[in-house]
Amino acid sequence: MKNKQTYEIVLTGLGMALVFVATMFIKVPNALDGYFNLGDGFILLFASFLNPFKSFLIGGLGSALADVAGGYGHYFFFTLIIKGLEGIVVSLLMKNYSKPKEISSYVLGSGIMVFGYFIAKYILKGSWIVAASEIPANVVQGAAGIVIALIAYPMVKKIVQDKLN
Repeated sequence: MKNKQTYEIVLTGLGMALVFVATMFIKVPNALDGYFNLGDGFILLFASFLNPFKSFLIGGLGSALADVAGGYGHYFFFTLIIKGLEGIVVSLLMKNYSKPKEISSYVLGSGIMVFGYFIAKYILKGSWIVAASEIPANVVQGAAGIVIALIAYPMVKKIVQDKLN
């Protein structure tokens, strides 16, 4: 039992670190005060294995801290909630099906990210048009995250689940 708890803590820390690095260093800024990044792939991947709370920490804190470190601190609260919810939803969906539904879980999680940033951008910029203009980039970011998670999930599934069970 203690080894399982230690393993989960280590996975949570590793997940936050990978999300931070993929968000902070693998990014393409855009003209509307945002950026494209690959952190979502790691949020989706780790949420496939860990409980909702740990998935919230990985998605929310890993991404929000990258925002602060990268000069986008005004997004901290939005990112914490949006990416945290993305992790929670994927974790719940992956745990509550007898057969995991990776694609539908990942699509819903990515949809939360796209919708959440649409609302955040509206709040920050005060324009639905400006907010809507980032939807395509966020859809591409979500799709890239889904591809990363779908490729990595089968490779790490056996290793992680053996340690967690």
